[in-house]
Amino acid sequence: MNARRLFTVAAIFNLLVGLPMLVAYPVVAKMLALQGPPTVWFDIVACVVVLFGYVYWKVARDPVQFRPYVLLGILAKLLFVIAVYGHWLAGDISSRVAALVTVDLVFALAFAAYLRSSMPGRAH
Repeated sequence: MNARRLFTVAAIFNLLVGLPMLVAYPVVAKMLALQGPPTVWFDIVACVVVLFGYVYWKVARDPVQFRPYVLLGILAKLLFVIAVYGHWLAGDISSRVAALVTVDLVFALAFAAYLRSSMPGRAH
């Protein structure tokens, strides 16, 4: 998959996850088996997810100029995976949340493959 397509798909994914978290909590809570009302932490995560959607959109539009943000995206996605899987293993969250964040793991690996394949001096 080329960089523009990869990061466009990542941007759309983040927006499709983050925006409903902000504006349709009851629907999201039911889908992900979340308990109780949204907390400030939930809203902060939703904002970060949307923010990274914008970042991936920028990378998709100009992968060369915004290349430095790709490593940030890899790290953010891996940290989300570690945090969610840790809470899932501890029994704090549903397997639905862990399944959703697995998509972030796939994106982190795809972003890393893009970085390796687009290293300066390397044939594209």
